[in-house]
Amino acid sequence: MKGEWLVREGREALLLLFNGWGMDRRVADWLRVAWPDPATHDLVVLYDYRDRHLPEGLGSEMARYGAVDLVAWSLGVRVALDSGLGGIRRAVALNGTPHPIDAARGIPPETFTGTLEHWCDATRSRFERRMFAGQECDVRIGQVRSARTSPDQQAELRAIADAVSAAGATPEPSWGFSKAIIGGRDLVFLPENQRTAWRGTPISEIAAMPHFPFFHLAGWTEVLA
Repeated sequence: MKGEWLVREGREALLLLFNGWGMDRRVADWLRVAWPDPATHDLVVLYDYRDRHLPEGLGSEMARYGAVDLVAWSLGVRVALDSGLGGIRRAVALNGTPHPIDAARGIPPETFTGTLEHWCDATRSRFERRMFAGQECDVRIGQVRSARTSPDQQAELRAIADAVSAAGATPEPSWGFSKAIIGGRDLVFLPENQRTAWRGTPISEIAAMPHFPFFHLAGWTEVLA
């Protein structure tokens, strides 16, 4: 996977942002401007999960911090669990589950497979309308929309599907998600599926929030609370 430092100032804690599938660093760049600075945290954004290994050197860099927190969106939730990370203090899931290909706890297999096999520019446009449901005219969308190509995104989605299939059981790292934030208007990971997946985990639900969560959250303080 790719990792890029957004803040690297030797702060006391490190925040890892596992982005959604198909995205690039533009979401994180927008967050740096739109959200209050996480004053206690340096910040790394991770994306492009065709290679599931953490970026070289990130593990040793993490060891320099007093604490490491993690926020994962969408398919980034499963990738974070698969990444081999340890020593996570706090982890928050945004509109995603540990079971990304699952009729009751994630995306139904036929929907996931259909998206993968028919992905193209036209399919991508329809998917983005679902991702930003109710916000299609928001001028901010142009600032966060991924600049990656559709074939590039399709290759990533295939790699994720292959990795989930090969793994079989859901990984159980030394840490777990401490909170899940669910969008009541999510058309990708349906809210009822997220509720089922996160039974036993504290849940915060935002009724008006679609799959893309960041326009409906006030900042890192709210997410990590």
